[in-house]
This record gives sequence, structure tokens and C-alpha cells, in this order.
Amino acid sequence: MTFSPEAEHLPISSQSLVRSFVAPPGKVCLLYGDRLIFQLSLKMAAHAMAQGTPIAVVDGCNQFNVHLLSRFARERRLDPEEFLCRIFISRGFTCYQMEQAVSARLPLFLQSIGSNIAMIFGLLDTFYDEQASFREVQQILRRVLGTLQEVKASGVSVLLACTEWNVLPKERNQLFTTLKVGMDTVYRLGMDRNHAPALFLESGAMNTRRPRPVETANRLVRKTII
Repeated sequence: MTFSPEAEHLPISSQSLVRSFVAPPGKVCLLYGDRLIFQLSLKMAAHAMAQGTPIAVVDGCNQFNVHLLSRFARERRLDPEEFLCRIFISRGFTCYQMEQAVSARLPLFLQSIGSNIAMIFGLLDTFYDEQASFREVQQILRRVLGTLQEVKASGVSVLLACTEWNVLPKERNQLFTTLKVGMDTVYRLGMDRNHAPALFLESGAMNTRRPRPVETANRLVRKTII
């Protein structure tokens, strides 16, 4: 995977990301980079669930890990069975299934469970399959992004956790650029200059802000892993 120069990003703590996503409601965020993004996403989900909030997850890359959530509950002396009843998982294995899960079912399902938080894992993973034409997956992505803006307007916060792939044919890499443009906020989990995990807030190619000192690697990993 490729990362932009560190000088163009603002280092933040994982706790800041957790807090900013939960409140205020009504936002669409992207978290991408290292595969720890999925553990960090589940940490964010767990903190909201601990407050009694139900969450819907659409998983397109088979990264949902129920054991991490169970451990979170046990460590905090919560009933794991009751805790896990607050999260709902739907899986998609093709770009068509992902569109149906997000655009056709997710908005109504969130209403039915009284939730204003959703997460989508690996939205683009199925879009790289050449069984669907590039033009078709572009159209699907635009429709999905339109749905996300609609649920945002209704007060729902959506987090997309996505690995950035360098795929062939190269034209499909444009999908990730389109995804980033459609987000309110983009976070990247990458490596700092000491090759330690670090979480950055991206603010676009024209950002000129200088980064503050980042968290140490051990602190970040401890905070990231539930």
C-alpha cells in the first residue's frame, strides 16, 4: 500500500478518533491503512455499545472479529451475550451484494433498531473483481456514496474501514480516490518515521500544517487492540 508524505498529515490519538466519531452524530468517515484499522474500528464500536448503542456492520472483507468484542465485555465485567446483542452484522461477497446491503437495507435497518451508528468494512474489496466492469462499479460506488450522504443527513454516523490496495488494472485504483473525496473526514493508520504504528488525520493534498509529535508505537498499539 502507499501513503502520502507524513508532512501532509496531522497525528492524532486513537482515543481522539473514538470520541470524535461517537459525537456529534451525522458524519461519514474513512479509516484506512494498516490492517489494525479493523481492530480499531471494533474498539470504536465497543465503546458505543458499552453505552447501550446498537450498531450495524456491513462486512465486505471478512474482518469482523466477535472474539475481540467478547473480550472487551469480559474485561469490563459486562455480560458478553447481552453486549453482543447490540451489534448486527451483514456480509457481502460481491459488489452487487455490498450495494444491496448498504443502499437497500442499511437505512431501514438502522431505523428498525433505533441506531445512529453504522460501520462498513472493506467496501471496495469486492469492487476490484473484474467480473463487474469498471464503469459499472463506478456507478455502484456513486450510488453507495449517495446513500451514505442521505443517512448522514438523518443523523447517522458511518465509519468506513478500508485497506488501500494497489490493484490491476490500474484504473480501478481511481475507486479509492473517489471514496476519499466522498468522506467528511479521512484517517490513516500507517507508520511514522521510526516505522512504528501511528494514526494520522488527513486533510487533503493541499494541507500545509506541520505535524505534532506522534504517540509512541507501544501506546498506539495498546490503545488500538481491544
